[in-house]
Amino acid sequence: MIAKVDNQETEVAESSLDPDDWDALRDLGRAAVDDMIEYLRTIRERPVWQDLPAPSRRLFDEPLPQEGSSREAVYRQVKQHILPYPTGNIHPRFWSWVGGTGTPTQLIADVVISAMNSGSLGFDEAASTYVELQLLGWLKEMLGYPPDSSGLLVSGGSMANLVGLAVARTHVAPYDVRKTGVDSSSQPRLIYYASTETHSSVRKAIELLGIGEQSLRLIPVTSDFTIDLDVLSRAIDDDRNAGHLPACIVGNAGTVNTGATDSFGDLAEIAGQNSMWLHADGAFGAFARMSDSARAQVNGLEHADSLAFDLHKWLYVQYDCGCALVRNPDSHKGTFSVIPSYIRNFDRGLASGPVNFSEYGVQLS
Repeated sequence: MIAKVDNQETEVAESSLDPDDWDALRDLGRAAVDDMIEYLRTIRERPVWQDLPAPSRRLFDEPLPQEGSSREAVYRQVKQHILPYPTGNIHPRFWSWVGGTGTPTQLIADVVISAMNSGSLGFDEAASTYVELQLLGWLKEMLGYPPDSSGLLVSGGSMANLVGLAVARTHVAPYDVRKTGVDSSSQPRLIYYASTETHSSVRKAIELLGIGEQSLRLIPVTSDFTIDLDVLSRAIDDDRNAGHLPACIVGNAGTVNTGATDSFGDLAEIAGQNSMWLHADGAFGAFARMSDSARAQVNGLEHADSLAFDLHKWLYVQYDCGCALVRNPDSHKGTFSVIPSYIRNFDRGLASGPVNFSEYGVQLS
């Protein structure tokens, strides 16, 4: 490359992210794929979990290196100090949490994904955009949502809960909550309701949305660990009589502690009678709807105004992959849409994609 230095043309070495030796990279890649397939094939021959030994721990205390290492050297360190010590969820005898295992086939998918490295912004006219839209369409069909409902792939159930509860806030508030916020003494307090068995991410989302923990009513459960509908109805009446605005009910499709599923038919009726939003946390159990033997347990799930669920649990997709579905696409888009000039759509070319995913969630990419 020719550059001007002190008004004189000088030939300088061009910096590149390409490897110096493509064949060496190919050899390392083939070896890594072979190693990982064997690693998964022999998983039953190893402990579910084991503690990191002192030499491996010391490796993670080393200071910031001043020079890089070769790919081969780093890979040797990974094989010695990282691979033998996983969380354990890929082992068939891992029962600590409701974490998915993934599948060996997705090892190959991850290679393709990393090679393409697509941001999947939606407004970019690229194949990855249409893959995501197709997947969202399939998920709507699987879970009983109408084709014109909206959806967004997110990192997991926690982020999907944040999305759904944010849309509830925008939809129910009788004022422009995006403009004024929820801290207004002249407006009624928005109240959310959930059972005591509800995942902690719901409380965290309500705090982050500015609604506040004091506006979250944790309703006791019955003997089968589902929300007590009578107590819920009384709490809604009490809050309305106190001048508050009952805004949202959170139902559980598979609680994290017991797998209990609330009665969504009853919750939908209560929400409808009170002009409230019904959000379903189906991170663990939403896909029971696909099972002939378990479908009855989540009857009525499709009536939820918004649904959060994970693909990295019962669908065994590699971490991390969750989804939020919303029946009212206008409320969904109205909650998150901010379009600066650098991500607006055009009629043709790369930026002429069919949707802008950033209008439906927190992240741009």
